[in-house]
Parts: sequence; C-alpha cells; structure tokens
Amino acid sequence: MLGVVAAIVVTAWLCMMLIKKTYAPAVLISAGVILMVIAAVFGLGEVLPAKNSTGFVPFDIFDQIRRMFSTRMGGLGLQIMLIAGYSKYMEKIQASTVLCEILATPIRRLNSPMLVFAFTYFVTQMLQAIIPSAVGLALICMITFYPILVQAGFSRLTACALIASSRALSWGPAAPNSVVATQTTGMDLTQYFLTYHTPVVLFLMVVMLVVHLVVQPYFDRKEGPDTEGLKLLAQMQPQTGERPPLIYSILPVLPLILIIGCSPLVVEYFGLPYSVKMNVGTAMIISTFVALVFELIRTRSAKEVLTGWKPFFESMGKMFTSVVVLIVAGEIFAKGLVLTGVLASIIDGANHAGFGAFVMTSIFGGITWISAILMGSGNAAFFSFCPMVPAVAEAVNADPNVMMVALDLYSTFGRTMSPITGAIVAVAGIASVSPFAVAKRTAIPMIVCGLVMMPYIHFYFGFGG
Repeated sequence: MLGVVAAIVVTAWLCMMLIKKTYAPAVLISAGVILMVIAAVFGLGEVLPAKNSTGFVPFDIFDQIRRMFSTRMGGLGLQIMLIAGYSKYMEKIQASTVLCEILATPIRRLNSPMLVFAFTYFVTQMLQAIIPSAVGLALICMITFYPILVQAGFSRLTACALIASSRALSWGPAAPNSVVATQTTGMDLTQYFLTYHTPVVLFLMVVMLVVHLVVQPYFDRKEGPDTEGLKLLAQMQPQTGERPPLIYSILPVLPLILIIGCSPLVVEYFGLPYSVKMNVGTAMIISTFVALVFELIRTRSAKEVLTGWKPFFESMGKMFTSVVVLIVAGEIFAKGLVLTGVLASIIDGANHAGFGAFVMTSIFGGITWISAILMGSGNAAFFSFCPMVPAVAEAVNADPNVMMVALDLYSTFGRTMSPITGAIVAVAGIASVSPFAVAKRTAIPMIVCGLVMMPYIHFYFGFGG
C-alpha cells in the first residue's frame, strides 16, 4: 500500500511539473529516482539483481540509470538519431521538397475544393511514412500544400488543421514510436508495421478524413470568411535557390524500400531470391551514402558535399537531447513505478475486477492520451508507459503488439490536439493564427478517432475477447 501511495504522490508531482512546462526528461528521471529510493528504503523491490549489484543499494540506483543509458544509446537510440539525421539531410538537399512538389502537381489541377482537400489529406498521410518528424513534415507541407488549400478557398485554420494532422497516426517503420515499440516487445519492425499498425491506421485515415470534412467547413461557416488568408499568402516568401532534379524524389523513400524490401516477411511472402538482414539504422546509413553520391554528381564539388553533410550530425545530436534522453527517462520512471509495486497492484486490481485486455488497454491509452496533451509530446507520453506494456499484456493474456499500437496512436492523438506541440505551433506561426485555434480544429477529429479505435481493434484482432 505504501508503494502505491508513493507512486500516486510522485506521479501527481510529475504531472504538476509538466503542466508548468518543466523539462520533461529531467522530471521523469527525477520522479523515477525518487520512486526507486522509496522502494529501496522500505524494501519494496530490488533495484538490481544481486549478481549485478554494486554492493551498495543507493549506488545501485545510479548504476541502473547508467545501464539504461548504455543499452539505449548504442542500439535503439542510435537508430532513432540516424533517422533524424537522414530526415534533416533530405530537407537540406531539398529532396523532401521535390517529392512533395511532385505529389502536389496533380492536386493543383483539381477543380473541386473538396477533392483538393481529400487528395491533400491522403498525400500528407502517406508522407508520414517517409518523413518521421512531425515538425519537419508540417513545415514542408506548409511550403507545398498550404498555398494550394488557401487558393482553393479554404481558411487558414482549415489548412493548418489538415497539415497539423499529417502525423496524427505516426505511421511508418521509421517512426520513433514504432522503433521503440518493437524493441520493447521483440517484434520484427516490418511485421509490426504491416500486420499490426497498418490495418488500424488505414481505417483511422478514413475516419479522420470524414470528420475533417464535416468539422472544418462547419467552423469556417461559423467563423465567417477568412479575408486575410490570400493577403498573407501573397506575403509569404517563396523558397529560393536551384531545385535538385526530379530523381531526388526517390531518396526520401529509399530507406522505406530497403527496410520493407529486405524484411523476411516480404521476402518469404513473395518468394524473392535473396536473404538480406536490414535494420533501420543500416537502411539510413546506406541511403545517406547514396544521397551523398547524388549530391556529388549534381554539384561536382567534394568539399561542398562533405560540408553539407554537417546538418545530418547536428540533427543526430538534437535528437539525442530531445528523444533518446526521453526514452531513457521514461524507462527510469517506469522502473520506479514497477519497484513500488504499483504495476502489480494495478494488475491484481484488474484481475479481481474482471478487467480484460480491452478495458486495461483503454485505461492505459486514456492516461497516455491525457499525458500527451499536457506534455505537448506524443513521444514523452508513449515512452513513459510503453515499458510496462509487456507485463500488463501478459497479466491479461493479450497480444502486447496490439496494446502497443493502441498506446502509440493514443499518444499521437493527444499530441495533435495539444496547442503546445511543435507542429501546431509551427504551422500557426507561419499562417499567423493562434495555436489554440488550430488545436480546437484538430481536437474533434482526434477525439472521434480515439473513441472508435478500440472497438475497431476489438473487431479486427479479436482483442479483449
């Protein structure tokens, strides 16, 4: 009982600090350390097994933190940093922009505003599988698709809401949440993406589009014409500089081709005459060197190409401070919760109450959802709770990968309706509108998707009985 009370108090403190916009990784680590200290002092749990102990329990707490950093930085963390580096390099050489412009060309030729809206929506949703950064994708879409939407007669807020929703489903094998999920459950990344994530995402894509088509015109009618939209659009500075050739559009897609094309699942299904092991990190490195060759051919300057590689490594460093540290911080907090016995208490309570997989996933999903809204980060919320999924799934006899999909999507729903999330702040700033107004436009589609997702998962996977 003491452990449960301590966990509740510390978690309440954590939420309060996050609401005050305190640096999330620092708060999560501090909360985890406090819980581990309480567990050690009162003998609630073992910080490290005897064979790994330093011989002094207080030191074991900090050695546990060291072990988590060591494990994650060399494996999962490196993969995520490479993803970020490659994504940034694609922006730097304008390969992502070229791809978006190619995809935008047929949309510009459509005469119906609703068709423009629908096609833009599906294109941006497909792009999330290629561009794993929510802010990066939103900025590229603001350059490419925002002018098309405004010129088609939609308000700035409608255009921003659509673009801010571009990574609401966190779809793609290179998405950080997917990488963390598969590392936690031990599932092959491509199998998780194709077998578990994609069926749910494709359904929610349709649901979200339908809700957007109802909600956004309603708000536009209610708020009146946006007379400033076209005026501000004319003031937007177009991108300058020489565009790379169209062949560059293949580069953002190349890691996806390598990851899926070399997956045992795909090789066996199609009976392909090769067997190549390919993880996310290797795919990113191969694709980077291919991009460097493209740049060398285009610029004919080794110095320019090698100097232009710098943003790749800078982005890796930024990803370490923003995401990799967050992953470890979430694991430290989760470890503290486990040591206090709160997870065991939740599982025992659920078993006594007769809660199955459906209810437990809905509860954890709801907590993750609210956390993402408060934090403005889907990653922070997901990384905080996903380490507990395997234990909860085992206790309620559920597939942990299905639970991971649910928590992953709940976290991105929360992020997409938070006015402090990076993507919403970025698009609102470009369009000169309030981020709170954009969040109001994205909230209803996210809420509807969140409400229909669990029944669909229950129906599709037979999840929860």
